[in-house]
Amino acid sequence: MSDNESNHGEADEQTRPRLKIEDNVPIRTVGIETQRERNNYSDLPPQNYLHVWWARRPTPASRLGILASVLPDSVDDDTLLRWMGIIPDNKDPESSISEHVRQKQKTKDDRDGFVYEHYGYRKSYKNLPEGDELEELHDTVRETWGGELPTILDATAGGGSIPFESVRYEFPTIANELNPVASVILKAVLEHPRVDGNLSDDIRKWGERINEQARSELDEYFPSPPDEKPLEYLWVHTATCPDCGLEVPLAPDWWLDKDSGSEGIAAKLNTSPDSNQVNFEIVELPTDIEKADYNPTDGTVSRGSGTCPRCEVAIEGDEIKEQAQTDGLGHQLYAIHYENLSKNGDRHFRAPRDEDVQGFEKARETVEKDPDLANLLNEERFVGPADRSANYGLTQWRDMYSPRQLLVHYTYWQAFEKVKSEIQTEYSESITDVIVTYLAIAADKGLDYNSKMCSWHNSRALIRNGFERHDFAFKWSFAESNFLSEGSGYDWVLDSIVEVYEELTDLAGHSGSPVKVLQEDAAKLSIDDEEVEAIVLDPPYYDNVMYSELSDFFYVWLKKYLDDVYPGFFQQELTEKHNEAVANQAKFEDVASGDTSKRELAKQDYEGKMTDIFEEMHRVLDEDGIFTLMFTHKKTEAWDTLTKALINAGFSVKSTHPISTESRLSLHQAGKNAAESTILLSSEKRDTTDEQPTLWDDVKRETRQAARDRAEELDEQESEFSKVDMVLASFGPTLRVFTEYYPVVDEEGNKITPQVALDEARDAVTHYLNNKHLNEGINDLDPQTEWYVHAWFMFEAQRFPYDEARRHAINVGVDLDDLKRSNRLWRKRSGDVVLRPSEDRVQNVNKKPEDRSSRKPVDPEALSFTTALDKVHAALHIYDKQGATEAWNWMEQRSCGSDPEFKATLEALLRVLPHDHDDWEIAQDLAAGETGDMLDLDLDADIFRDEDDESEDKQGKITDDYTSE
Repeated sequence: MSDNESNHGEADEQTRPRLKIEDNVPIRTVGIETQRERNNYSDLPPQNYLHVWWARRPTPASRLGILASVLPDSVDDDTLLRWMGIIPDNKDPESSISEHVRQKQKTKDDRDGFVYEHYGYRKSYKNLPEGDELEELHDTVRETWGGELPTILDATAGGGSIPFESVRYEFPTIANELNPVASVILKAVLEHPRVDGNLSDDIRKWGERINEQARSELDEYFPSPPDEKPLEYLWVHTATCPDCGLEVPLAPDWWLDKDSGSEGIAAKLNTSPDSNQVNFEIVELPTDIEKADYNPTDGTVSRGSGTCPRCEVAIEGDEIKEQAQTDGLGHQLYAIHYENLSKNGDRHFRAPRDEDVQGFEKARETVEKDPDLANLLNEERFVGPADRSANYGLTQWRDMYSPRQLLVHYTYWQAFEKVKSEIQTEYSESITDVIVTYLAIAADKGLDYNSKMCSWHNSRALIRNGFERHDFAFKWSFAESNFLSEGSGYDWVLDSIVEVYEELTDLAGHSGSPVKVLQEDAAKLSIDDEEVEAIVLDPPYYDNVMYSELSDFFYVWLKKYLDDVYPGFFQQELTEKHNEAVANQAKFEDVASGDTSKRELAKQDYEGKMTDIFEEMHRVLDEDGIFTLMFTHKKTEAWDTLTKALINAGFSVKSTHPISTESRLSLHQAGKNAAESTILLSSEKRDTTDEQPTLWDDVKRETRQAARDRAEELDEQESEFSKVDMVLASFGPTLRVFTEYYPVVDEEGNKITPQVALDEARDAVTHYLNNKHLNEGINDLDPQTEWYVHAWFMFEAQRFPYDEARRHAINVGVDLDDLKRSNRLWRKRSGDVVLRPSEDRVQNVNKKPEDRSSRKPVDPEALSFTTALDKVHAALHIYDKQGATEAWNWMEQRSCGSDPEFKATLEALLRVLPHDHDDWEIAQDLAAGETGDMLDLDLDADIFRDEDDESEDKQGKITDDYTSE
């Protein structure tokens, strides 16, 4: 064994200069620009509107990953930002671009005019170096890479954010994707906008031909009065009441257009003892009916269980699922959203009429009688562990549509097939591919807005797309789009696709650089050894998104549309899942045993596949090349897997840079502590020929110091990263040290895993942040209180992942599950930990002891307490329930003023709790006035509210009269 560094390093001495990615980069500025791009969902890069794909990377992060990986570290930040499209025209000449952007970000809420006017430039994706400036950039890159522009590879390209920017900068680009749906997207984004000028008129012409033909065949199924234009039909699934036989419409609420909690338009169901079918009327609150008499928020289904509106019998969730899986749930039309053509196109709602139902029934009969339609999309769905729709009978792909929706999509496909031969006759093969690909993508966009996965947005009175979330969540009520409606339906779909094509052509159609799209396993690429100089990769994130499962929704249709256009793409019945690099437990349903769980098998499979991919990256990467990957997942387990794969593939970590990339508006992260940064992690090939093991004891201190130094650097920059993000940022320097000394072993010669080093990094950063930002005495508290306070401090949210909570408990020295059972410090929700407030833990002092909840562990009348947190929570409860006088007496009797643990805990909670948290507001009052005089806490003034927010008169006084509950 050795602690000598001489046998650790790159494969050969580098011949290129040090790269910008290995130096400091303007992460704050890029993060601000990323938030600018993401904060307005109506102004994103055009590829985001082309076709559904999941977890696309934002332009600024993609550009930084590309440019910093090919430019030398001699390029200053202003030049880099200018080449990235951050080009303010109102910058003070004495300020840097970074200083300008940071200042504008701080003052954006006080601006006059548009956001882009405030910053002095439009969003960076709209800007690109041209002419002499682009040539300057290329010359700088060529000098770095031996006179040629480097080839850039993204081997898991997904929706194409990274290779699209590489193409726009005119670098030779290779984009690979295993998934055929993503491969079609890549063709449409990277190759087709550069074919033979602008084909938007041609795409529109043939799309209109398809629309005309389909409309003529479908018109009889969508009857409507001459003065109406139906836009959407709103449906609800039904189940039979086991008690009275009513066909119960199962909806979580009945709002159609909600203005406020008590105003808006709603559907109102009515029952009759003479019919097992409900009928609906449309009402306006409060004009037609008051909310006190009818509350549309009260639906007929909640948490999977229903209630019969006629006999009021509960319909258990298992009963609903049994009906769904046996005969299938029914569905009933309950409202129609339409334009009144005789009143300037005003939009209204109305209840269904007989002819509406008849049109649907006619479509159902057609589907049942036509053999092609009766067997359409009868492929069994691959059902993953988080797929709840299968429980409700959606087991085949045809089940994702109502009969009329299925008929509509089939008819448009048939119309497409009829015009395809004409297109092939009129145009060259390359132009034909462009036109038919975009028309097929238009059909996919129609699928996303016309299936039983589409719900109704009652606050905006419009239809939601089916993949609003990354799953197949079952929708109790769903919306059907009228594709025949002029100006909406297919007209809107075609318009939006043509517009995206035009924007892509404007942004990248000029590029003449070579680009290649591959549809291959990233572990087995048809690329020569050492063919690429830079790899910029956004790998799959463990179990974050099940791409193949989700994309099957589109695959089964694209296979029909484009099988002959891309003959190698659609060879299987469904998308490839065996070689997909995700931790999918569903693949191991039948092979898991008592010794090895599905979760562990999925983890092993993912780790093996990522290692195979990284080994392939090692093979195709030039000896002087750079491998930059983006990683967002915050679980230490995922980082451990990633690092093992990199190390086993022969890479050494060189640098990491955290960039704030995740929009706080994201539905998938709402209410949770989520990693709000993407880490750009760069690696190079390392020399593995003569590696000698290094003792962990010789490396441990250096890994901790590297992590602490990185956290201190970010903290001193006031970089506005959350504490979790600072921990993630510290992982890079830690892994750099760890891979430099690899392999690392303990005294018995057992290999130390990267996870051990990452745990040390987490601990080092936590200690640094605690010592700097928390009060003295916090580290002397009991472990239960320390865990609770530190959890609020580090995660800065009430809800965070169980895995992180468990590791935090291990660091403190307590059992996480015991904190739940015995101390009631948290509860579980969807695999996350949710911290409990004092209200959930302290028995109600205003109730008799025998009437108090035994589930709450803290007795507020006790004279001594097991933990400091129990005592503080009890004091907060007394103040809240009985006022300042009783709280002062209570604290006096229990010597709180001379109890250092009580004071340290209260002070810490004031520092770590959000200011809108009930406990913080009570703690603030407790620390003020006469109770505060007793405690004499050493608090900064900024802990308390401004005087304008909370007047002194509102704080509790010992002389106050207080009426207890």
